Amino acid sequence: MQSNRKVVFFYAMKRILTTAIALLFVASAFAQGSDDAYRFSQTFYQGTAKALGMGNALGAVGGDMTAICINPAGMGLYRSDEITFSLDLLDNLHHSSYYGETANANKFRLTLPNFGYVNAKQRSNYRKLRFTQFGIGLTRTNDFNLHTYAKGTNPTSSRIDNYLQQIDGLSPTDIENCFPMDIYPAWETYLIDIFQDSIGDYYSSPVPQGGIRQSQENAFKGRSEEWTFAGSMNFSERFFIGASVGLQHVKRVGTRTFEESMPEDESAHVGTDFNQWSYTEEISTKGMGLNVKLGFIYHANRWLRLGAAFHSPTLYKFDESWQTETESQINWITRKYISPESHYEYNFISPLKAMGSLAFVIGQQGLVSLDAEYTNFGAARFKEAISDMDNEDVHIYYNSVNANIKANYSHTLNFRLGTEWRLQSCYLRLGAGYYGSPYGIGKTDGSTKKVAVGIGLPVSEITTFDFAYELTYRKDEFNLYDAGYLEINPITQRQFKSNFAVTLKMRF
Repeated sequence: MQSNRKVVFFYAMKRILTTAIALLFVASAFAQGSDDAYRFSQTFYQGTAKALGMGNALGAVGGDMTAICINPAGMGLYRSDEITFSLDLLDNLHHSSYYGETANANKFRLTLPNFGYVNAKQRSNYRKLRFTQFGIGLTRTNDFNLHTYAKGTNPTSSRIDNYLQQIDGLSPTDIENCFPMDIYPAWETYLIDIFQDSIGDYYSSPVPQGGIRQSQENAFKGRSEEWTFAGSMNFSERFFIGASVGLQHVKRVGTRTFEESMPEDESAHVGTDFNQWSYTEEISTKGMGLNVKLGFIYHANRWLRLGAAFHSPTLYKFDESWQTETESQINWITRKYISPESHYEYNFISPLKAMGSLAFVIGQQGLVSLDAEYTNFGAARFKEAISDMDNEDVHIYYNSVNANIKANYSHTLNFRLGTEWRLQSCYLRLGAGYYGSPYGIGKTDGSTKKVAVGIGLPVSEITTFDFAYELTYRKDEFNLYDAGYLEINPITQRQFKSNFAVTLKMRF
């Protein structure tokens, strides 16, 4: 009986070890994580200059192409055809602090955030259905253009320490199978090697455990944008309903480079052959998605407007490629290893959004509007592609990632406030926005704050130029790697994004 128990225990432990190694391999072969779930679910509209100048608080206001993307009922206020075209100039500045050292990096970008056309048809002057509209528009929903840089001297650990923790107990063959993109390249470039003492074989590294210079640089470009196909109806100039189908397009391409090196102080080099090493990831993500939006606006009286909208989850299909390059310099000998390029497909479901809006009209001179938006980032989900449906290891991996998303992210609220005032023939606009932390209501980590100012200048009966400036502030903290018991200080990163926008609007 005892012999049978040993056999059962042996096979059980073998199955657990095999499953664990398979999961490590799948995790190393795929780049998606909880950060991507938030990145591809968050929405920061970059449409017309009018919307930008009012903080995108147009859920109960309407009459604008960006408003159609927020609440399709807003198109119901159109009584004539309209074409809009916008340009943005972005300056994205990141200020990073790591172990007492600061570094700045920024990126300029000229973008085309908006194009739209609305066709309005009058149905009656007396019946309840007064106008119907059809529109098509392109609106940028997020911007992935950034350049960040952080540097500092870590006194306690190296990224190699994290590698050593992960491969403890594995054979060199297991390292190649389980970590082909990161740890195996470190093995091939002699950043990790096998040593022997009286107890037995163990992994070690010539990279010192702390007291080394570290830096990380991110350089990405890309965006998410939505082609919106919308229809709306105007009932008695008081009740407006709309619906739209949104075709999402996502593109994000760039590199992330991590480096470690010995300090310039010559005394730090005594007793070590290590000089420096770097790890560069090249990532390309492209995807298409589909969603549906429904909304209404109700003019309760001359001074109060109410609005509500529902955005369905967006169903995405992504195609991603990932390749890494590891380079070491030990005893002034340079070695380089480039991993095989990894290609894979996967599906992603972003969380739904629900929004309520109020607008107060103040005579013929101005209005004040407020949007409140609810979403749950913890409901985002990755799913395997159709071709991987029968791959149990891939299924286990995505279950693990989704569990991590649910554990880390939660419900949040976004608020947008805007106002517009008529000054003779011009329009002055002010806006502000607070986008809550993805980690839950009441938390501040990862929250985003926005302020904006804009002006509208009619140049003819059919043509208007709108101008706007928006400033975005965001603070994040993150670790370069998991150092375990050695611990590591987080990088504190502050983002200051300036957005200068101009829109040409023509009515006919």
